[in-house]
Amino acid sequence: MRTVRPNARIVLLVALCFIGGWIGSLVTSPFPSPAGGGLVFSAGENVYGATTGEWSARHWQWTLSLPIGKNPGQDATGVLCATGQTAPIFFIPRNFPSCEVPAGTLLFVPIAGTECSTAEPPPYHGETEAELRRCASTEVDRYTGISVRIDGELVPDIGAYRASSPIFSLTLPENNVLGVPPGSASAVADGYQFLLAPLPPGEHEIMVHVELQDGTVLPDKIMRFTVVESS
Repeated sequence: MRTVRPNARIVLLVALCFIGGWIGSLVTSPFPSPAGGGLVFSAGENVYGATTGEWSARHWQWTLSLPIGKNPGQDATGVLCATGQTAPIFFIPRNFPSCEVPAGTLLFVPIAGTECSTAEPPPYHGETEAELRRCASTEVDRYTGISVRIDGELVPDIGAYRASSPIFSLTLPENNVLGVPPGSASAVADGYQFLLAPLPPGEHEIMVHVELQDGTVLPDKIMRFTVVESS
């Protein structure tokens, strides 16, 4: 779906989901914390066995595995937030629906990014890993003037959160959001994203601002959500 990457494939998404089965295990094991303190993990930190780039690949796999009509990134209500989610990281859908978030949840927040695959037509197509990586990198090089605020607090040095993924596989269903025939494909992703430590119960907001190299200023994206204690 080109709605997956609206406005020059900018991915400005902040919305949050709940998979209840993981909560019990979290009670008996500590949450990882960012090495430098604060709320945001650095791009190179290993979180639950994977780097930010590896989590980015898993986020794209999740997003693109769900067909139109069942894809959380197309649901403005937030009802589908948890569709296809698995522990231990909760992925944010790509259209900012308002969701309730269980307390104690780590969040994957994609800010601005893209993927290129062997299944898509040009300009998002590549046949080899090198071609796919160059394709994704070239697109993301266009993004500039990026800023993110969490509850009004600026996330410093957002450029440090750019990461590329390893090459990864996609399983594309019938009626997929890319609009290509169903089947398997290989892909590489690049972009700005981060993992966010659990937020306290209550109302929260994440705001993302992005500009392009050509001077285009995209509308700010704002996600308001509620962290709730499990019952």
